[in-house]
Amino acid sequence: MNGVRVRDYTEADAAPTLKVFRDAVMVTGAQRYTADQVAAWAGPPEDNLPAWHAARSAPATIVAVIDDTVVGFSDLDEQGYIDMLFVSPEFGRRGVASRLLDEIETRGRTAGLDALTVSASLLLRPLLERRGFVVEKQLAPEVNSVMLVSFAMRKGL
Repeated sequence: MNGVRVRDYTEADAAPTLKVFRDAVMVTGAQRYTADQVAAWAGPPEDNLPAWHAARSAPATIVAVIDDTVVGFSDLDEQGYIDMLFVSPEFGRRGVASRLLDEIETRGRTAGLDALTVSASLLLRPLLERRGFVVEKQLAPEVNSVMLVSFAMRKGL
């Protein structure tokens, strides 16, 4: 997508990435998950930016930016696990997730990883399959006492 820049996450990105996460879960997630599942996934309504920032700082987090607006983010830990990949609903289906994945794959190869893994949502699975990820098994994690459906996926690099 033209105009999408990807850069490293900074502390100033805490509030915008939390907003992208919540909006993506509550709007986009509602297309495939129940209201109870969406509420559990989105977490408590109050913003705990210090905790969010700490969580975003643990793995290498990157943000997608159009102009000066954060429109998506993803991460990659040292073992090749992608914990988060979210795009603002306003910018969905415009190549933002693909651009983030391009960067994640490049960084994974540069780090010498042999594979990427992810627990993909019902929404993310089709994109990942198109990009060469393979489902290893279906998962049923419990989040805030609510069962969600996701898929353990892997892609060799």
